[in-house]
Amino acid sequence: MNKKAKIPLLLVIIFYALYFTLTKVDWMSGDAQWFSKVDSSPISFVIKRYETWSSRFWIEGATLIASKHLILFYIFTVILTLLFFYSLSELFSFNEYDSNLVLVVFFMALFPVVSLQSAGPIATIVNYIWPSALFLYWLMTDRHRKMKNIGSLQNSLSILFLGLAVFNEGLAIILCLYLILCLIVEKKNFFNTYRMICLVISLLSFLNVLLCPGNQNRGMLEMARWFPTFNHLSFLDKILIQFNNIASNLIVSHNLLEVLVILLFIKAIQRRQRLSIILSGAVIMLTSASHQLISDRLSVIVKESPEKEFNQQIIGTLLKPTLIFATLILLIVLIIILLYGKSKTSLMIIASIVITFSSAMAISLSPTLLASADRPLLFLYFALVFNCIFLVNDLSEFNERKASIIMDKSK
Repeated sequence: MNKKAKIPLLLVIIFYALYFTLTKVDWMSGDAQWFSKVDSSPISFVIKRYETWSSRFWIEGATLIASKHLILFYIFTVILTLLFFYSLSELFSFNEYDSNLVLVVFFMALFPVVSLQSAGPIATIVNYIWPSALFLYWLMTDRHRKMKNIGSLQNSLSILFLGLAVFNEGLAIILCLYLILCLIVEKKNFFNTYRMICLVISLLSFLNVLLCPGNQNRGMLEMARWFPTFNHLSFLDKILIQFNNIASNLIVSHNLLEVLVILLFIKAIQRRQRLSIILSGAVIMLTSASHQLISDRLSVIVKESPEKEFNQQIIGTLLKPTLIFATLILLIVLIIILLYGKSKTSLMIIASIVITFSSAMAISLSPTLLASADRPLLFLYFALVFNCIFLVNDLSEFNERKASIIMDKSK
């Protein structure tokens, strides 16, 4: 491994340290303020929390410790952030200095860091960034096992990290869907001791979520507070609300989908594929035109949801933006297939978005689907940002290859 090629990854720590310092972020805001006042040992706290509130177990304990000891929070956040980007760099096989610089710069530019403050920065980072770093390390190891021999220490460490990561239910869903995809693609090659252990972890993670007494208790309390009529909604109603919630965040709040399509548009121009150019241009225009419609319809639902007399008929107004967003998604999938064909690249881009999108949709079953803001969408944000970075790197490599061919011909 070229260690110098990984130097740009350190820029992430410098950037976010400056960002949080200059914005004067209140680390003790949100849930951290409550956690800091808990008068209990971490072990007894997580046991009681598991029985009365959440299946996240060690994450709850880590949030408690982080809220009481900021120095420990800073240290672990720096370590896990570096692990996050190192794993991502290895996963993409970014072995050049320039590639890692692209990774860091575009992640900092595209990722909506404001989303880390919805429940307070400490609670959000511990609940989502820490497990994500552990999960990415496992994913990197799992993909590398197909290409080279992995030492027993890394295998064991990755399994441990996976077991910890899936205490976040969103990552538990992502793991399950990823393993199903691997089984379909790899068939007989899927079955080995390592993967069997991963399957067991996946099963246990679902049992943890389903059987945890705290989750059931929390669901009842949260419903009374955030969405009193939630149980009266049909399954389709819940799906429509969350589908539009995702649309609002991706198109209106953060424009991540638009950035992805613009990069696909540039790629289509680069490859001179007329149909892809036309379709991606149409998606960009439709995305821009739908901002107001998507935000207006959903804002009514958000405003009315805490009311005990919630009018379920207003959910019907979401059908039009739902149709528009679904059309956009299908067109994007079509553009990716047109550009990359039936390749591993197409599978990677489409599968990563579909799997993380499905994880974000899973909160449709929770009365906090709107109260949770966009925290359940963080994994989807990661997938979109990662794919944007991949496309940027692919665009630059294409130009380098083209320049190399021209130079060879001139000789």
